[in-house]
Amino acid sequence: MQAKATELAYPANTGDERARKRLDGVNAKAAMVATEVASLEAAIVTAKRHVAEAEAAEVDEAERRKAREALALLDDFSQRGKLLDESLDKFVRQYDELARDFRALQLLGYEPTSYPLVQINMQAAVATKLQFTDLRQNFLAPHARRDFISVIEGWARHVRGRAEARLNRNAPGKKAA
Repeated sequence: MQAKATELAYPANTGDERARKRLDGVNAKAAMVATEVASLEAAIVTAKRHVAEAEAAEVDEAERRKAREALALLDDFSQRGKLLDESLDKFVRQYDELARDFRALQLLGYEPTSYPLVQINMQAAVATKLQFTDLRQNFLAPHARRDFISVIEGWARHVRGRAEARLNRNAPGKKAA
């Protein structure tokens, strides 16, 4: 269009009526096209704004959904903290009772091992239980891992064997072999 307007500009402005009419038509068409382009550009800007608003609304709804889910989880989350604390208190009480049992066995002359060995093995048992959690203190090699049941049962078997052997030796009514 611009090339046609340039071609018609001189004759239209030097008295050629036919060229004038054609130039006016080209200019009118160019103005109409320019207006249409401006209108389309404005529509594109508005469409982009609508898309951005829709995307923002989706993000907002997703965030609101996550917030509702988080609130729903908080009761369980808080309850777990309470249960963990109570469980650890119970664990400590049980350990204290184990230590009292050890001292009672020691006073009777039937301690299963030395108390430092009890401490080492109980520490290893705690570390083993925590081994694959975020609460892990130090990584234990498989041979260093312990559990409370097998450690305590091992000691108990030793004491039980000694105590039963004593009871069966020279029992009243039995003659020494």
